Amino acid sequence: MISTKKISQTLIEYAEPLIQELHKGYSQRDLESTLKLATVVWNASVMDQWHNTAKNITAVRQQFIGADPLMTGIVELLIARKAQLFAGDIRAITNETVAIKNGEFVIRAEARLGMDRKSMN
Repeated sequence: MISTKKISQTLIEYAEPLIQELHKGYSQRDLESTLKLATVVWNASVMDQWHNTAKNITAVRQQFIGADPLMTGIVELLIARKAQLFAGDIRAITNETVAIKNGEFVIRAEARLGMDRKSMN
């Protein structure tokens, strides 16, 4: 069953451990970068689910070979969170943005389902 929760809310919940680690008073750019990383890992996992493979997660992991161990750990945390807490959510995330409205961050994102339905850009 496809989740009815807004994908932007799902993204916030998924990235929550990373958001919690941002320094106090973090910037819009800090939040955007954090959500972009979370989206890349999320989408790699989702595409693997769509195509019954592991090649996308493997490609993400390979991008961080030799990187700062902290960064590698963050990627592994996100992979595990997707598998453990959001495994049934097969929506890809696109067009994630962070805006400021009334002094608050507002996160927007769009959900897409399967490439075979031509809904993914």
